[in-house]
Amino acid sequence: MAKTAKKEAVRRRFILTGICFAVGVFFTLLGLIQFKPLLEAELYTRDLRVRFGQTAPVSSEIVFIAIDKATYKDILSEEEVAADPALAEMSTGSWPWRRSVWGSVIQRITNAGAKVVGLDLMFPTPKDGDEELLQAVTDKGDRAVLGGTFEEVSNAGRTSVQLTLPAVLASSGSTEISQENSAGRVGFVNLWPDSDGIVRRADYHRQFQSIPAVSLACRMLEKAGYADRIPASGSGLLRFAGPPNFNYKSIPVYQLFVPSTWEKVFKNGEMLKDKIVLVGPYGNWSKDVIRTPYTTAMPGPEVHLAALGAALSNSFLQMPPSWTQPALILAGALLALLLILATKQPIFRLFLLVLFGLGYAVLTFFVQDKLSLILPAVSPCLTLLFGGIGCLGYEFVLEQRDKRRVSGMFSTMVSPEVLSYMQADPDRFRLTGEKRMVSIFFSDLAGFTTISESVSAEDLAKILNRYLTPMSDLVTKYGGYIDKYSGDAIMADFGVPVWADPDPDSHAWKACWSALEQQERLQTLKEELKAEYGCDIDARMGINTGEVAAGNMGSDKKFQYTVMGDAVNQAARFEPANKPFDTHIMIGGKTYEMAKEKIEARFLANMIVKGKTEPVPCYELLAKKGELPEAKRQVVQIFEEGWHLHAARNFTAAIAKFDQALSLDEHDGPSKTYKKICEGFIKSPPSDSWAGEYIQTSK
Repeated sequence: MAKTAKKEAVRRRFILTGICFAVGVFFTLLGLIQFKPLLEAELYTRDLRVRFGQTAPVSSEIVFIAIDKATYKDILSEEEVAADPALAEMSTGSWPWRRSVWGSVIQRITNAGAKVVGLDLMFPTPKDGDEELLQAVTDKGDRAVLGGTFEEVSNAGRTSVQLTLPAVLASSGSTEISQENSAGRVGFVNLWPDSDGIVRRADYHRQFQSIPAVSLACRMLEKAGYADRIPASGSGLLRFAGPPNFNYKSIPVYQLFVPSTWEKVFKNGEMLKDKIVLVGPYGNWSKDVIRTPYTTAMPGPEVHLAALGAALSNSFLQMPPSWTQPALILAGALLALLLILATKQPIFRLFLLVLFGLGYAVLTFFVQDKLSLILPAVSPCLTLLFGGIGCLGYEFVLEQRDKRRVSGMFSTMVSPEVLSYMQADPDRFRLTGEKRMVSIFFSDLAGFTTISESVSAEDLAKILNRYLTPMSDLVTKYGGYIDKYSGDAIMADFGVPVWADPDPDSHAWKACWSALEQQERLQTLKEELKAEYGCDIDARMGINTGEVAAGNMGSDKKFQYTVMGDAVNQAARFEPANKPFDTHIMIGGKTYEMAKEKIEARFLANMIVKGKTEPVPCYELLAKKGELPEAKRQVVQIFEEGWHLHAARNFTAAIAKFDQALSLDEHDGPSKTYKKICEGFIKSPPSDSWAGEYIQTSK
């Protein structure tokens, strides 16, 4: 009996040891693969330590000049406005201001003796006043820095990084932002968040393709003579100088030019002498806000200020060596085992586990706060808690000798419409599918990447919902089935799963009418979103009709009703094909033939899509039957005459027709496109086999 009891005790300890260290290995592996929930939990605890810990010192060498309003017309008196051209521009009520304002700002600040002035602003395209801004940057280039940016651009499925410099310096090329050019006058303003969308790090150097680029803060520090303060690694984890709106004092930009405030606030410029000055948008009006460890979003310029201040005071947080986390996880597993073996009462064991876990969490706070060292908190604590709880669970199983089995089944998720038909006739929805004649609709927002970068994540979700809801309603209004959403894109099918209309071919014109009404609704929505979020939206659409395979695609346990086939691929290609023609809705030849009694359309091209050799006819969908304005009808007629001349290789006569169409409607995209094509053919004639077809070069 004693031997058996001893053997059982050894076995018990062996299993308890295995449980604790298995938990430790588990959390170590999750850390190695960067398991997202665990990583985000770790980042969240780090943010809590930042919020409640000590802040970086507010540097007396930094001055923040804020653009806190889009206009100062309600603040400035008529006498003050008349006193300076910059003030007159600031009070016009129109944003952005004339570029000459920023030239005046640079001159004003540098003439006062500032070491450097940086503008957290983008000047991507030429505008009025560029000459004055360029003059100021040229004169004060050793003490002035403008903002540049790197943007990801997708083209034909490939993503590349595009550099955007201020228009006034674009001719200088990438050397303006290069680390190798100490005289450069541009620094990137990009802020790269962690996987959870929160910015915690300042990137001073960043390699972009062949460009060793520097940030706005880095370039300002270099010009101010503090290049040695920049971290050798090129980046640093920020210890912020305080929460949003409670760190660096902001001084409204207009006060630079008002004599009374110039004297009182700036001490006639003395306050700016030998200072590092950042100028940037500040306030809700600008929508330039960044998610940081704090609960409220931080104005973008404050993050650049944090990067400047952290470098000047060396207030960076440091990550421990890579072996630290596995070692602390192992310590947590060992401590859990010791606590279980040292005590008998389950409640007391649980109390000790929680107490030691909280104690370690407090320790990580003080180490980060006092030593600027970030210790992992979540994985070691979870190892301690789950290791101990796992042991308690095992012993509970031993004591109770009971095992409870929990099982559950989740039904396949399908749309309500498909589900009702499946319930009525399950055999109809086999994985093998069936051949159906349908019309497929695709839509996509133009410039969605630009919109997503210009608004917060919360506002982006609201904008998408505001757009997708009415568009989807107009699809279902005409019997369409929402096949899928992909970000801002919609795919819909007309003619499946069942088509109740007595006319089996009506899906073609109903898809067209749905698209037309979507474009009509979009015009009102554009004005609403422009007023509320300051963004412009536009949508391109493609419709094609053909035979497809329709049915539940997927596995036996998880599937979705959808359509597949060449007609689907063609519809997907029609949507982006609108772009070179500057049209909004493109439909295929089959769609046109089936819907022409209900729609107004113009022949657009015999298009050879990428990956194909045979041309397919495509049309621009213009209006419902009888609703096309007479002026537009004349433009279409003249355009089609021009197209036939172009197809007959009479390019000069074709250009004359396209010019005639443009004289009636200067914005007619197809006429512009074909005029340009004809001009190119005059210089370089097409091959002898060419018969008027248009080659689509990208999907």
